[in-house]
Amino acid sequence: MGFFTRETKSFYIARPPEYARDLIYLQADKSIPRGAKLTVRSDECALFFREGKYIGTINPGTTTLIDTANIPFLGHLLIDNFTGGDHFITEVFFVLLSEVIVELPPTALGQYQDINSKNVVSVNGRLQYSLRVQEPLKLITEVGGQSAISQQAILQILNGRLLNGIRKLVAQKATLFPILSITSNIDSEEFSNELINFLSGEFDRTGTKLMRMFDLALDLDEQSLELLREFGKQESNLAIQSKGAQIANQQGFTEFNMVQGQRAALEGLGQGLSQGKGVTMLGMGLGANLTGVRSGGNGISRSPRTSTRSSTLAAPRNFFKSSGNGETGPYTPRQLALMAISANQPLANVMIRGDDDPVGAYFPANAEPQIVTEYERRFTAAGNTGSNAGQNTTRAHSSAQPSNPSLAAFDAAATTELSSIAMGIV
Repeated sequence: MGFFTRETKSFYIARPPEYARDLIYLQADKSIPRGAKLTVRSDECALFFREGKYIGTINPGTTTLIDTANIPFLGHLLIDNFTGGDHFITEVFFVLLSEVIVELPPTALGQYQDINSKNVVSVNGRLQYSLRVQEPLKLITEVGGQSAISQQAILQILNGRLLNGIRKLVAQKATLFPILSITSNIDSEEFSNELINFLSGEFDRTGTKLMRMFDLALDLDEQSLELLREFGKQESNLAIQSKGAQIANQQGFTEFNMVQGQRAALEGLGQGLSQGKGVTMLGMGLGANLTGVRSGGNGISRSPRTSTRSSTLAAPRNFFKSSGNGETGPYTPRQLALMAISANQPLANVMIRGDDDPVGAYFPANAEPQIVTEYERRFTAAGNTGSNAGQNTTRAHSSAQPSNPSLAAFDAAATTELSSIAMGIV
C-alpha cells in the first residue's frame, strides 16, 4: 500500500501547501516519471536544471504532462537509461513571483554620538519589508545557488544589505538631529522611503525588487536611554535657571521682591510683638532699622534709626537720595539736612539709603539719628527757636507717603497691621 502511495505521488509534481509562501522551493525528487503531471501555480514559475545547467522554464499557470512532446527541452539527454527511458533526471525549482513579506528581527545597528549631549549611544532596529522576484534565473544562479537552502542564502544577503543601508542612514541623520529625535520614529515613513530609494539598485542586481517597508522601529538600549534621560534632566534644570535669570533682570522684579521681603519682615515683627519680644529688621524695603514700637495716640510711631556701625569708626556714614530723576549722592548727614532745610522739606519726605544698604532699599531720612541731629541743630542755628523750632522738629519726624507708589501702598497696609497687633498686646 505504501509503495502504491509513493508511486501515485510521483505522478503529481507541485509545490506542497506548507511551502506555499516560500520564495524558492526545490522539488525533493530528481527522478520524474515520464507522463507525470506538473502543476505550476499562477503566482510562480518552475525552473529545470540538469547537472548544474539551466535547461528551461515552465511559465505561471501551466499544467502539462511531462513528455518531450509537451516540453520540448525535455530531450533524450535527460532520460535515465537505467529505468528503461521511463524517468527524467532533473532538478525543479519553484520560484514565487508574487510579493513576499520578510521580517527583520531586532538587531543592533551600532553606536552613534548624540549631537545634543555628545554621549555615545547604542541604537537597535527592526522592520518588515516586501520584495518581488523579477529575474528568477538570476536569483538562483547568481545569488542563492542551486541547493535546498537557496532561499536562506538569498535572504541572508538581502537582509545584510538592508541593515547596512539602515546603519548608513542613521549615521547621516545623527549628524543633523539628536538621537532621541531619530529613535522617536516620528519620521519612520520618510525614513522607509529613503531606505527604499537607497537600496533599489542593490536589490535590482540580485534579480529582485524592493517593494515596500513597514513596521520600521528604531530604539535605544536601556543603558543609552537612561544616559540621555539623565542629561535631559540636567539640561532642563539649566533652562529653568536661565529663565529665572532673565526674569530677575526685568523691570520691576527687584521692587516686587523687596515688597515681598517687607511683608515677611512685618509678619515676623508681629509674631515677636505678640510674644513680648523686640524685633530688629535691617534694609527690608521700609529701609530703617525697626527696633521696636510704642503706643502713641491713634497709631504707632517708629523709633529713630540706630546706626549699625561701631562708634569707634572714624569715617562718617554717607547716604544716597532718591528723587524723580533717579538716585543722587552720596551725601553726608549735614548735606542732607541743609538740602531739606533749604527746600523747606520735612525729613519724612526725603527718601534715602545708606551706602551699605542694598540698591533700592530706601527709607525716610527722619529714621536716621545723624540726619535728624544735623537738621535740628542747623535749623536752631539759623534762628528758628521756640515754637518754630518745635514745629520743624516735629516735621523732621512726621510721617509722609514715600515717593514710590508700591512702597506707599505697602507702608499704609503695614501701619494698619502693626497698629492692630500693638493694640492687641497693650
